[in-house]
Amino acid sequence: MTKSRGVLIVLIIAAALWALTISAWQAGAVGDTLGPSGVAEVTDDTNSGTSPVATACVAIIAVTGLLAAMLGKVGRFVVLGLAAVAALGYGVTALTAASAPGATSWPIVAAVAAGIGIIGIIWVATASAKWTNSNRYARTAEAADGEFDSAAAWDALSRGEDIPGESETDDGEPDSK
Repeated sequence: MTKSRGVLIVLIIAAALWALTISAWQAGAVGDTLGPSGVAEVTDDTNSGTSPVATACVAIIAVTGLLAAMLGKVGRFVVLGLAAVAALGYGVTALTAASAPGATSWPIVAAVAAGIGIIGIIWVATASAKWTNSNRYARTAEAADGEFDSAAAWDALSRGEDIPGESETDDGEPDSK
């Protein structure tokens, strides 16, 4: 698995969990507000349609997925471990919402998805041990088949290396051009 695929998998897990989060987890939560539409009201209603804790867990998973691409091996394990803990928190939140009165079937689906997400995040974390850092500037000026590679030569010149054969003749003397 490549680094980009691993990050993409974690982001897909976060997107799927977020899609489940925006569904109504409690019956009667949608459209039961009085007053003008578009105006937010502060209430103590426990039958809200979405869970702010689940939304925060999804945000943690998405951010840690992006951070995994920027860190080294130990940092990836720590960050993806935090993503797995956030997915566990999402699952616990979903199970808590499922046991509340008026719960729909969406929290059960979200809890199952959280379990699948935990497995996927752990899989990405174990596969991330084989990710390599960029070796863009580690190339020589020759391609794999021994031919001259102009991009590699440009990179070698950027590093301050001399390209053999370009400024010297075969006997080691500078060209008289």
